[in-house]
Amino acid sequence: MNKILHVLNINDFFPELFELTFPTIKAYADRTGFTINLITERKFPDYPINYEKMQVYKDGEGADYNMLCDADMLIHPHFPDVATIVKPENVAFNDNYNISHKYYADRIKYFVRDGRDVGIATNFVVTSSLTHDLWEPLPLTQEQISELAVPNDSEPDEWNRGWGHYADEFALSFNLAKYGMKYQGICPEDWQRPFLIHVGTGDKPKSLRIARQTLEEWSRL
Repeated sequence: MNKILHVLNINDFFPELFELTFPTIKAYADRTGFTINLITERKFPDYPINYEKMQVYKDGEGADYNMLCDADMLIHPHFPDVATIVKPENVAFNDNYNISHKYYADRIKYFVRDGRDVGIATNFVVTSSLTHDLWEPLPLTQEQISELAVPNDSEPDEWNRGWGHYADEFALSFNLAKYGMKYQGICPEDWQRPFLIHVGTGDKPKSLRIARQTLEEWSRL
Protein backbone atom coordinates (compact mmCIF):
# COMPACT_ATOMS: atom_id res chain seq x y z
CA MET A 1 0.00 0.00 0.00
CA ASN A 2 1.31 3.43 -1.00
CA LYS A 3 0.78 5.91 1.85
CA ILE A 4 2.14 9.46 1.98
CA LEU A 5 2.33 11.76 5.02
CA HIS A 6 2.58 15.41 3.99
CA VAL A 7 3.98 18.08 6.31
CA LEU A 8 3.99 21.79 5.43
CA ASN A 9 7.10 23.63 6.64
CA ILE A 10 7.87 26.65 4.48
CA ASN A 11 10.30 29.35 5.63
CA ASP A 12 11.53 27.12 8.47
CA PHE A 13 8.34 27.42 10.53
CA PHE A 14 9.02 27.86 14.28
CA PRO A 15 12.21 25.71 14.28
CA GLU A 16 12.36 25.33 18.08
CA LEU A 17 8.91 23.74 18.07
CA PHE A 18 9.51 21.70 14.91
CA GLU A 19 12.50 20.09 16.62
CA LEU A 20 10.06 18.73 19.20
CA THR A 21 7.13 17.78 16.98
CA PHE A 22 8.76 16.37 13.86
CA PRO A 23 10.44 13.39 15.59
CA THR A 24 6.98 12.20 16.69
CA ILE A 25 5.67 12.60 13.13
CA LYS A 26 8.62 10.73 11.64
CA ALA A 27 8.35 7.96 14.23
CA TYR A 28 4.69 7.53 13.32
CA ALA A 29 5.51 7.38 9.59
CA ASP A 30 8.27 4.84 10.14
CA ARG A 31 6.04 2.65 12.30
CA THR A 32 3.02 2.69 9.96
CA GLY A 33 4.73 2.61 6.56
CA PHE A 34 4.04 6.18 5.43
CA THR A 35 6.51 8.02 3.21
CA ILE A 36 7.06 11.60 4.37
CA ASN A 37 6.66 14.43 1.88
CA LEU A 38 8.01 17.63 3.43
CA ILE A 39 6.50 20.62 1.59
CA THR A 40 9.11 23.38 1.72
CA GLU A 41 8.64 25.33 -1.53
CA ARG A 42 5.81 27.53 -2.72
CA LYS A 43 3.69 26.49 -5.71
CA PHE A 44 0.75 28.87 -5.09
CA PRO A 45 2.42 32.26 -4.45
CA ASP A 46 -0.80 34.24 -4.94
CA TYR A 47 -2.37 32.61 -1.87
CA PRO A 48 -1.44 32.51 1.83
CA ILE A 49 1.24 29.98 2.76
CA ASN A 50 -1.31 27.64 4.33
CA TYR A 51 -2.83 27.13 0.86
CA GLU A 52 0.35 25.27 -0.11
CA LYS A 53 -1.31 22.28 1.54
CA MET A 54 -3.14 21.93 -1.77
CA GLN A 55 0.13 20.58 -3.19
CA VAL A 56 -1.14 17.24 -1.85
CA TYR A 57 -3.39 17.09 -4.93
CA LYS A 58 -0.43 16.60 -7.25
CA ASP A 59 2.16 15.19 -4.83
CA GLY A 60 -0.22 12.53 -3.55
CA GLU A 61 -1.76 11.52 -6.86
CA GLY A 62 -1.97 7.74 -7.15
CA ALA A 63 -1.41 7.05 -3.44
CA ASP A 64 -3.76 4.74 -1.58
CA TYR A 65 -3.81 7.13 1.39
CA ASN A 66 -2.68 10.72 1.88
CA MET A 67 -2.35 12.23 5.31
CA LEU A 68 -1.67 15.90 6.00
CA CYS A 69 -0.26 16.77 9.39
CA ASP A 70 0.57 20.27 10.60
CA ALA A 71 4.18 20.87 11.57
CA ASP A 72 3.05 21.77 15.10
CA MET A 73 1.29 18.44 15.78
CA LEU A 74 2.50 15.83 18.25
CA ILE A 75 1.58 12.22 17.44
CA HIS A 76 1.48 9.73 20.29
CA PRO A 77 3.63 6.57 19.90
CA HIS A 78 0.50 4.41 20.16
CA PHE A 79 -1.65 6.27 17.65
CA PRO A 80 -2.91 3.65 15.15
CA ASP A 81 -2.30 3.51 11.42
CA VAL A 82 -5.01 5.74 9.92
CA ALA A 83 -5.36 3.31 7.02
CA THR A 84 -6.89 0.86 9.51
CA ILE A 85 -9.46 3.30 10.91
CA VAL A 86 -10.44 5.56 7.98
CA LYS A 87 -12.95 4.02 5.59
CA PRO A 88 -11.77 4.46 1.96
CA GLU A 89 -15.03 6.15 1.02
CA ASN A 90 -14.64 8.77 3.78
CA VAL A 91 -12.60 11.88 4.39
CA ALA A 92 -11.28 12.02 7.96
CA PHE A 93 -10.18 15.02 10.01
CA ASN A 94 -9.32 15.92 13.56
CA ASP A 95 -11.43 19.08 13.98
CA ASN A 96 -14.30 20.83 12.24
CA TYR A 97 -16.64 23.80 12.66
CA ASN A 98 -19.61 25.45 10.94
CA ILE A 99 -18.34 26.91 7.67
CA SER A 100 -21.08 29.58 7.84
CA HIS A 101 -19.39 31.03 10.94
CA LYS A 102 -16.38 32.05 8.86
CA TYR A 103 -17.67 32.37 5.29
CA TYR A 104 -20.87 33.42 3.52
CA ALA A 105 -21.75 29.84 2.63
CA ASP A 106 -25.19 30.88 1.38
CA ARG A 107 -23.47 32.59 -1.58
CA ILE A 108 -21.88 29.36 -2.81
CA LYS A 109 -24.13 26.80 -4.49
CA TYR A 110 -22.09 23.80 -3.34
CA PHE A 111 -22.52 24.69 0.33
CA VAL A 112 -26.21 25.43 -0.18
CA ARG A 113 -26.81 22.17 -2.03
CA ASP A 114 -24.78 20.12 0.45
CA GLY A 115 -26.52 21.60 3.48
CA ARG A 116 -24.22 20.14 6.14
CA ASP A 117 -22.41 23.42 6.94
CA VAL A 118 -19.08 21.66 7.55
CA GLY A 119 -15.78 23.53 7.79
CA ILE A 120 -12.61 21.44 7.95
CA ALA A 121 -9.73 22.38 10.24
CA THR A 122 -6.67 21.29 8.30
CA ASN A 123 -4.28 20.39 11.13
CA PHE A 124 -4.76 16.66 10.48
CA VAL A 125 -6.62 15.35 7.42
CA VAL A 126 -6.72 11.92 5.77
CA THR A 127 -8.01 10.93 2.34
CA SER A 128 -7.91 7.78 0.25
CA SER A 129 -7.65 7.35 -3.51
CA LEU A 130 -11.47 7.52 -3.59
CA THR A 131 -11.58 10.92 -1.88
CA HIS A 132 -8.46 12.51 -3.39
CA ASP A 133 -10.55 15.26 -5.00
CA LEU A 134 -10.67 16.90 -1.57
CA TRP A 135 -7.25 18.41 -2.40
CA GLU A 136 -8.27 19.88 -5.76
CA PRO A 137 -7.06 23.51 -6.04
CA LEU A 138 -9.86 26.05 -6.13
CA PRO A 139 -11.26 27.81 -9.21
CA LEU A 140 -11.26 31.01 -7.10
CA THR A 141 -8.64 33.69 -6.56
CA GLN A 142 -7.50 34.71 -3.08
CA GLU A 143 -9.34 37.99 -3.54
CA GLN A 144 -12.58 36.10 -4.19
CA ILE A 145 -12.02 33.92 -1.10
CA SER A 146 -11.44 37.00 1.05
CA GLU A 147 -14.63 38.61 -0.26
CA LEU A 148 -16.58 35.55 0.88
CA ALA A 149 -15.13 35.70 4.41
CA VAL A 150 -17.26 36.85 7.33
CA PRO A 151 -15.61 39.81 9.11
CA ASN A 152 -13.44 38.70 12.03
CA ASP A 153 -13.56 41.16 14.91
CA SER A 154 -10.61 39.61 16.77
CA GLU A 155 -7.42 41.63 16.99
CA PRO A 156 -5.18 40.74 14.02
CA ASP A 157 -1.81 39.21 14.92
CA GLU A 158 0.71 36.72 13.53
CA TRP A 159 -1.86 33.91 13.72
CA ASN A 160 -5.10 35.78 13.08
CA ARG A 161 -5.34 37.73 9.84
CA GLY A 162 -9.07 37.38 9.18
CA TRP A 163 -10.96 34.31 8.01
CA GLY A 164 -10.03 34.97 4.39
CA HIS A 165 -6.45 34.10 5.30
CA TYR A 166 -7.47 30.46 5.94
CA ALA A 167 -7.70 29.61 2.25
CA ASP A 168 -6.69 25.99 2.88
CA GLU A 169 -9.63 25.37 5.20
CA PHE A 170 -12.01 27.08 2.80
CA ALA A 171 -10.69 24.97 -0.09
CA LEU A 172 -11.10 21.60 1.62
CA SER A 173 -14.54 22.56 2.95
CA PHE A 174 -15.53 23.76 -0.53
CA ASN A 175 -14.49 20.44 -2.10
CA LEU A 176 -16.16 18.35 0.61
CA ALA A 177 -19.44 20.11 -0.22
CA LYS A 178 -18.86 20.18 -3.98
CA TYR A 179 -18.37 16.42 -4.21
CA GLY A 180 -20.75 15.52 -1.38
CA MET A 181 -18.08 13.43 0.32
CA LYS A 182 -18.80 11.45 3.47
CA TYR A 183 -16.59 12.11 6.46
CA GLN A 184 -15.59 10.78 9.86
CA GLY A 185 -13.50 11.78 12.83
CA ILE A 186 -9.86 10.75 12.85
CA CYS A 187 -10.18 9.45 16.42
CA PRO A 188 -13.14 7.04 16.49
CA GLU A 189 -12.75 6.50 20.23
CA ASP A 190 -12.72 9.32 22.78
CA TRP A 191 -9.70 7.84 24.55
CA GLN A 192 -7.68 8.35 21.35
CA ARG A 193 -8.19 12.13 21.32
CA PRO A 194 -5.10 12.82 23.48
CA PHE A 195 -3.03 10.90 20.92
CA LEU A 196 -3.04 13.93 18.60
CA ILE A 197 -1.97 17.21 20.18
CA HIS A 198 -2.02 20.44 18.18
CA VAL A 199 0.42 22.51 20.22
CA GLY A 200 0.42 25.69 18.12
CA THR A 201 -1.35 28.36 20.18
CA GLY A 202 -0.17 31.72 18.82
CA ASP A 203 1.87 32.11 22.00
CA LYS A 204 5.29 30.65 21.20
CA PRO A 205 6.54 30.19 24.80
CA LYS A 206 3.23 28.53 25.69
CA SER A 207 3.43 26.23 22.63
CA LEU A 208 6.94 25.13 23.59
CA ARG A 209 5.86 24.57 27.18
CA ILE A 210 2.88 22.42 26.15
CA ALA A 211 5.03 20.39 23.73
CA ARG A 212 7.76 19.71 26.28
CA GLN A 213 5.27 18.86 29.00
CA THR A 214 3.37 16.47 26.71
CA LEU A 215 6.52 14.70 25.57
CA GLU A 216 7.65 14.34 29.18
CA GLU A 217 4.31 12.78 30.11
CA TRP A 218 4.44 10.40 27.15
CA SER A 219 7.98 9.34 28.04
CA ARG A 220 6.73 8.04 31.39
CA LEU A 221 4.05 5.78 29.88
